[in-house]
Amino acid sequence: MSPFWKIFIAIFSYISAIVGLGLAVVNASEKPPATSLAMIYGAAGLLFLAVGVLLSRRARY
Repeated sequence: MSPFWKIFIAIFSYISAIVGLGLAVVNASEKPPATSLAMIYGAAGLLFLAVGVLLSRRARY
């Protein structure tokens, strides 16, 4: 994969992680809490965060 696409997907993943974790917090803090949606958004946010971290690491040779 070219470096351009790796950085593009990494930035997209970081933004998606922030949105997912933000939605998880908002859904968990509602009255009554939407726990299932909060868990789904939180898991998706953590997954996107992991993808962003893995794609933005320096290559080991």
